[in-house]
Amino acid sequence: MKVTRGLLFLVMLVLFNPVVVKAKEEPKEQAIPEMVVESERLVEEQSKVTVKSEGLPSEVNVITKEDIKKMPITDYLDVFRKIPGVVVSKYTGGDYGDRIGMRGFSSGHGMQVAFFVDNMPMNLLDYSHGMSDIAWVAPEMIERIEVIKGPFSALYGDFALGGVVNIYTKKSDPAPSVGMYGGTYNTGRSVGVLSDANWKLGPMQATPFLVWEGYTKDGYRNNQEYRRGQFFNKVTLPLFGGELSGRVHYVARTWGDPGYVSIPRIKQGLLNRTSAVNDNDRGSSEMVDTVINYTPQGGDGQGFYGTFYYAYHQHDTGRTFPPSPQGRRDTYENMFGYKLMYNFQPVEQFSLIGGTDLRHSDVVQKGWDTWGTYYNKRRRTRAYDYNYFGTGFFLQSQYKPVKYFKLVGGLRYDMYEILIKNNLFPLNSGYCRPNMWSPKIGFVITPYKDINIFANKGRGWRSPALNELSPASATQRKNFDAGMAKLETWDVGINALLFDRLYLAFDYFDTRYKRELYLNPATATYSNLGTSKRTGIEVEAKLYLTKELTLYGSWLDVRARLKNPTTPGNNYITGVPEDQATVGFEYQKPWANGEQQIGVDFYYLRLGRVPVDASGRTIGSQFDRFMSKVSYRYKNWTASVDAALTPRHYASDIYTTSGGEVCYTPWPKWEVIGGLKYEFR
Repeated sequence: MKVTRGLLFLVMLVLFNPVVVKAKEEPKEQAIPEMVVESERLVEEQSKVTVKSEGLPSEVNVITKEDIKKMPITDYLDVFRKIPGVVVSKYTGGDYGDRIGMRGFSSGHGMQVAFFVDNMPMNLLDYSHGMSDIAWVAPEMIERIEVIKGPFSALYGDFALGGVVNIYTKKSDPAPSVGMYGGTYNTGRSVGVLSDANWKLGPMQATPFLVWEGYTKDGYRNNQEYRRGQFFNKVTLPLFGGELSGRVHYVARTWGDPGYVSIPRIKQGLLNRTSAVNDNDRGSSEMVDTVINYTPQGGDGQGFYGTFYYAYHQHDTGRTFPPSPQGRRDTYENMFGYKLMYNFQPVEQFSLIGGTDLRHSDVVQKGWDTWGTYYNKRRRTRAYDYNYFGTGFFLQSQYKPVKYFKLVGGLRYDMYEILIKNNLFPLNSGYCRPNMWSPKIGFVITPYKDINIFANKGRGWRSPALNELSPASATQRKNFDAGMAKLETWDVGINALLFDRLYLAFDYFDTRYKRELYLNPATATYSNLGTSKRTGIEVEAKLYLTKELTLYGSWLDVRARLKNPTTPGNNYITGVPEDQATVGFEYQKPWANGEQQIGVDFYYLRLGRVPVDASGRTIGSQFDRFMSKVSYRYKNWTASVDAALTPRHYASDIYTTSGGEVCYTPWPKWEVIGGLKYEFR
């Protein structure tokens, strides 16, 4: 709490400095564009030859900073809940790499979706293989989020099975701002942004973008408190006809973990929904990272693109899964790498991207059973020194011989050197050098303006996990010949903007995945379930009734099954809902020459029933959630209220089993966050 209060004091001190808030004349910003903006651009870009992800022959969704301002957000995961086909599940406490899955992958800890922030990989290796630590990304930092469905971009490799999520942070804001927010369960948040697009500092004409944030929440359940403080400091400057950005970021977090509570015991009156499994379960995390990015002017077109990064990540946890005792795990990772590529585009109809990426991670992972309290270690359960080195080479080409047809092809080659020293079970130490070729091919047909038909076929993969290669067990043997987990998939789809008002998108996918895994939450050990198949249909629609009012909806239906299960009949892939639907509306109305504006965004999210075991006999209930945001802006002030209603008593977006009983994460019926923001314009 002292860290949070100190952070709040520094934010307020900087933002109320008279040098920073000096008034200046500026033209008033336009409140709302004429009509269709993002959907129209998505349709147009897919038929063009472009570096942008929207040009791929696959289903792509883009969330902009304008979208984020309007959408209801009570938790960082709400940024992803409206994206068609993206299934989000919240873990019980802290920042454990919450599930963000797509295309029939439940994506435990993110290991089947590749995550990036400013092109730095965020699938970390210390706590769990591929854990996606993006919970620190505040809405005020985000410029745009790209979501690529499937492994159809050769620019991305490891973990890009279900797809890719790349978050790009802002280079500037129109003006400095400060916001204060509070709500249910003692939620408190303050955030300060120090930036101005007109500021050009020093001889290099650098533009600063600083976000300092403090966050605190006690939580709905016992032992669910969460604290976070962070400093995000970024500058951007012109260089060699392009833009060079550099950032330094630090975040520290602590939390309690109430665990998964038994549904049968709640129904029997032995527990209540707010009970914690163990009041001594807790965790903490710390990360320091720095990223340098260079892009040509405008971020598109011919030229050199480069990213260099370094990150230190520490993650300590103590968790209980009855009947096992509390287990503690302390992990550390040092990661550095780069991504370099050049887009050769001599004419508008042709592009060839060539490049390479590299990542090196040193990981230390230690674990113990405890005497029931986080600080009282009892028995050593794991002790690893893990060295991961991966490098890839890629080509991606687009060619448009005629105005209505575009051909896209790509090829990656990735190779690894993985060295594991198992200090607790030395016989399971070892070394391996797996590699993988991953071809991609597809096309886009544009028979009429604003109508695209696309198809593709590609391969995805992920690197082998630490526990797959070297089990923390005297009875399980090492398996350094495991190789890569490989996925073969194809898509066909169509998107269209009709009458400049109606956006429609349809996609059908078919995926075959070798080495379907199950993560045992108690031991964090993966079991290989064999080969699996996923087929699905994804539909999205937006109707722009007026400049102010938009209706939207989406639907996903997916079938995920094991092909040859070890136990006959146990062919369900757990954690994958049978369907998902979203329907809502958005209303934005400015007046008084844009000095006032009211906004409303409301939607209903439904997750279908979820198999909890492979037999399909144990099914998790349907999960419903109603989200809304109401905002009002008057000149420099913006007031907002974000609310979430979760009505079902025994439903959740995540289920598991513990001690033979079905357990879940109970949700509060209501969550409400109110806030006030001031911009120094």
